[in-house]
Amino acid sequence: MNFRTNCIACTLAVLCFALPAQAQTSILDAITKGRPVIDLRGRFETVQDAGKTLDANASTLRARLGYETGSWNGLSLQADFDQIWTIGGATYNSTRNGKTGYPVVADPAMTALNRLQLTYASDFNTKFILGRQRLLIGNQRFVGNVGWRQHEQTFDALSAVNTSLDGLALSYAYLYRVNRIDGPALPIPANTTAAAAGQATYFKSNSHVMDALYSGVPGLRLEGYAFLLDLSAPGYATLPAQQLATARLSTATIGGRTEYGFSLDDGIAAKVSAEFAHQSNYAANPLSIGLNYWLGEGSLTWNGLSGLVGYEVLEGNGTIGFATPLATLHAFNGWADMFLTTPANGLKDFYLKAGYSLPADFVAAKNLNLSAIWHDYRTDALTQGIGSEWDLQAELVMDANLSFLAKYANYASAGVAFGGFPDRSIFWLQTAYKY
Repeated sequence: MNFRTNCIACTLAVLCFALPAQAQTSILDAITKGRPVIDLRGRFETVQDAGKTLDANASTLRARLGYETGSWNGLSLQADFDQIWTIGGATYNSTRNGKTGYPVVADPAMTALNRLQLTYASDFNTKFILGRQRLLIGNQRFVGNVGWRQHEQTFDALSAVNTSLDGLALSYAYLYRVNRIDGPALPIPANTTAAAAGQATYFKSNSHVMDALYSGVPGLRLEGYAFLLDLSAPGYATLPAQQLATARLSTATIGGRTEYGFSLDDGIAAKVSAEFAHQSNYAANPLSIGLNYWLGEGSLTWNGLSGLVGYEVLEGNGTIGFATPLATLHAFNGWADMFLTTPANGLKDFYLKAGYSLPADFVAAKNLNLSAIWHDYRTDALTQGIGSEWDLQAELVMDANLSFLAKYANYASAGVAFGGFPDRSIFWLQTAYKY
């Protein structure tokens, strides 16, 4: 063991001997009465991209294993790590293996710490979390964990949630570091090219995340938020272009969202949602930014059937589009992941969604969920069509632990002249087990 590990072990030993026997027993009870973290997921993903000469085929297996202790005087500890294997030949660009002739499937093989957090649940309705943690703010449009990928996005942070007032949750987080889905930084070999060395697998951060959610009126949710992001590339990302691109992600975003759900005749449930946010440059961002975000949605559900219509606008000024660098991006603007970065001319996304959930006990399973989504994409500036997309999904939920998933995305380009991309189609098969 190294010096630091020895120091930690000695400190814990002294603490245990110094505590009264009753306190020691309580600590042991908290440890032994915790719960294991077991999250297994196997996935096959194949990508056809008209901009690449080769198709990507990725078979990966993720084991997320760890342990969460019980509570002792409001304190609990959780630690888990990800072990990700590539099964068979890695005929895809993992973002880490240098196989740039293939389309990207951002699931590198790795062994990585996922979470290591100390939680304190105080007596005044406030929970504090310190350490490497998962942050899911609202619907994750601006801050999330990118849970679709095998290794999730986490944050080295201090966060707090207060629920002292009925129906009101106030959240704050200070972000010291953003750990991205590519995994931990690797040593840069002496013969590595400058372009390869410029790949940043995490962001340094001096950022503040604030959110207020009110749900005290039945059917109504009101949310206000402010995200002050000060991001910089790590020291090994030495390319000026890499540093500049990261600095341009430093923004102040302030906005709000409202949702209202209500019942109609014949068992029909309806919901309407609206959201607006304004984004400006912040910290070391060299650009002058003043961009808006708009969203409107309406949905109906009846006897397992659901339908939704939505329209989302991320403005662009011709130099940069409305930025959402910490979002769970796969959940928005299509599963083909064509718009992980908002085009410089912005993005208008009109979409229709239909879904059906079969009743419980379908073929000895809990339920079967089917969904289909259609997107029409246009730029904000010039309102130029840049493509459309179909997304299809079938999920068989066996019980609270086991599920099977088949998923398909097909993006059809309208040309690349105004920010479109080459055609792309992706197919996934997945099995997941959580304990």
